[in-house]
Amino acid sequence: MSDAVERFGTVLRFATERKISDVHLKAGQRPLYRRSGRLISRREEPAFDEASLTEVASQLFTAPEAQAFNAGAEVTASYGLVGAGRFRVHVFRQRGTISLAVRVLPARAPTVRELHLPAAVASLVNAESGLVLVVSGAGQGRSATLAAMIDAVNTASQTTRHVVTVESPVEVLFDDKLAWISQREVGVDCDAHASGVLGASKQDADIITVDAVPDVATWEAILRAAEAGTLVVAAVQATDLAQAFRYLGGLASDDRQVSLRSRLAALFLGAVSTKLVLASDGKTRYPASEVLMANDVVYTLLRDGHDPAALYDVMHQNQPSGMQTVDQSLHDMLGASVINGDIALAHAMRPGELQGMRSSGKRFDSGIF
Repeated sequence: MSDAVERFGTVLRFATERKISDVHLKAGQRPLYRRSGRLISRREEPAFDEASLTEVASQLFTAPEAQAFNAGAEVTASYGLVGAGRFRVHVFRQRGTISLAVRVLPARAPTVRELHLPAAVASLVNAESGLVLVVSGAGQGRSATLAAMIDAVNTASQTTRHVVTVESPVEVLFDDKLAWISQREVGVDCDAHASGVLGASKQDADIITVDAVPDVATWEAILRAAEAGTLVVAAVQATDLAQAFRYLGGLASDDRQVSLRSRLAALFLGAVSTKLVLASDGKTRYPASEVLMANDVVYTLLRDGHDPAALYDVMHQNQPSGMQTVDQSLHDMLGASVINGDIALAHAMRPGELQGMRSSGKRFDSGIF
């Protein structure tokens, strides 16, 4: 093993031991670590040079990935290290030099309870067919939520179900427990997200999970799979549910939007969106989550193409049915004393509404904390 690869392993082991979420490597700079949402570095740690990072990258790539990178593409690869765990590594160039962004992957799937997510999130995967959306911005809990939902199927299902995942790359590795889980990596086991979903539909899948909806072909495949009687759980990168629905609506050309909206409305079961909020201890992050469940009002809003911002009021008014807004989630965390008022207001969608909830003296007891 070369010195560069050995040192890369040392960096990854440090990240795992110190609960680092991300590592950034750039030629000529010390490694940069993200912990609890904040970027930090170690003064005594030397920089990687261009040659060292190039050597590290060469150990990560398959032959097709190396060819793609040399042709100018960015490449995302998975990497396992004995004694440290698994990592998602994004290799790219900046100012003509190689750089790496590394995500530390969990050793096992977290549970819904461990993530402090509402119980309604786990209940969404009990359905036999339909469409569920998992939403967050980059690094805000989307992958963890998706993994926790698969874990719920794997550990709490009443019957054995076949789960097929479509991932780029495969992140959390699952052992079969109550479920039979087939994990398909884009670029390795299938050539694209769309073909992965279409293939899963032919593999007798009860549940298909998709870690991204990068294009209209994938969106069409997801809807087709759900229409065929499969439960599809699809992850969408967006800051909140309203933005996610705007993104999905904008994938298709104008002449197809009405049809796709109608199909989405008919298939939609529910959605969860998360953003990670730093706790009062300055070390832990908790998800402020919004939860939307299907009902007649939601069906009409989605089918008729209304502004998705209207979904906020639906969630706000239907908390007894399992729905909640980000602001109600923040109020819940305040009641549990895990965050302070300033942090809550900084993340609130409607700060005035959150202040009104605080002033009323009403306390939530969700049992999450």
